[in-house]
Amino acid sequence: MSENLLSVSPIPVRTLRNGFALPVLGLGTWLMGGDTVVDPTADLAREVAALQAGLALGFRHIDTAEIYSKGVAETIVATAIKDFPRADLILASKVSTPNHDYDDLLKSLKGSLERLQTPYLDIYYLHAPNLEVPLAETARALNVAHRDGLIRHIAVSNFLPERLDALQAYLDSPIVVNQVHYNLAFREAEAVGMFDHAVKHDYFVEAWSPLRLKKRNVDNALASKNVWERGVYPVLDAVANSNGKTNVQIALNWVVSHPQTITLIKSSSPAHLREAVGACDWSLSTTDAEILTRDFQPQFVVSDSIPLK
Repeated sequence: MSENLLSVSPIPVRTLRNGFALPVLGLGTWLMGGDTVVDPTADLAREVAALQAGLALGFRHIDTAEIYSKGVAETIVATAIKDFPRADLILASKVSTPNHDYDDLLKSLKGSLERLQTPYLDIYYLHAPNLEVPLAETARALNVAHRDGLIRHIAVSNFLPERLDALQAYLDSPIVVNQVHYNLAFREAEAVGMFDHAVKHDYFVEAWSPLRLKKRNVDNALASKNVWERGVYPVLDAVANSNGKTNVQIALNWVVSHPQTITLIKSSSPAHLREAVGACDWSLSTTDAEILTRDFQPQFVVSDSIPLK
C-alpha cells in the first residue's frame, strides 16, 4: 500500500512486529446483497455508493466473503473499487467452512478472485473452523496459494487460540489476524485469553459486529435497541457525554483501545461511516476504558452468533 495514502487517511494504522499493517477500522460487507442468500430487493447501487463513500473518507481495508449473498457482496466490492488503484487497497475475503479441503479451498479462492476482479487477495481467511477436515490439508492449500502469489497473508476467523496454534504449525507463513465476535457486550475473546495470545504470537484480533450489544431474540431477530439509542446503556451514555462523542464512537473506540485490536464497520449510510471515522483519531482515557470494561451491561462470555472453536 502507498505510504502517502496511509499517511493522509484519518484512520490510524497499526503494525505487527512482523511488519504486517492494518488500519484500525475497515469496511465490512456482511448483508450487502443479502445474507447467505441473494436478496432480490437489495439496492446494489446504494451499496456500491456506500463503499465508494468510505474510500473517499479514507477507508482502505475492505472485508468480504464468498458466503456473503452467495458471492454478490464480492461483486459489489469489485464494482466499487474498479477505478481505485488496487495497490492502495487491502482486500480480504473468506473461504466458507465447508470448503476447507485442498481442492475446494483452491476452487473457492479462484471464485473469489474472479468475482473481485483481482489477481490476488491481501488477506484470505478461514471463515470458521471445520472440525471434519484435517488442519494439515487446509494448510497445504493455503501454502500453495501463498506460494503462488494468490494470497499475500493468511488469517482465520472464530478460532480459539489453541486451534490457531495447531494450524500455524502446518503453515509456511504467519497467521496475521483472528477475526472474532467482540464488543462491549460479547467478551469471549477476553474469556479465552486471546489478547495475551495475540501479543505473544503477533497477530491482530479483528472485531466483527462491534456495535451489536444485545443477544438475538428466540426468533433470531436482532434486539430492538441499538447502540446509538440514548437511555439504553447508561454507562455508555455517561462516557459519551463526558467525552463529547456519540455512543457509536465510544463503542468503537473502546474496541480498538487494546493495541492488538482492529475492527470493521458496515453501513450503507455515508453519514454513519463518517461518524465511525470520528471514532479513530483520539483515545479513551484509561479510566473511561476501565469503566466500560468493568461496568457495561449486559456482558456475555460466549458469542450468540459464532462461538469460538
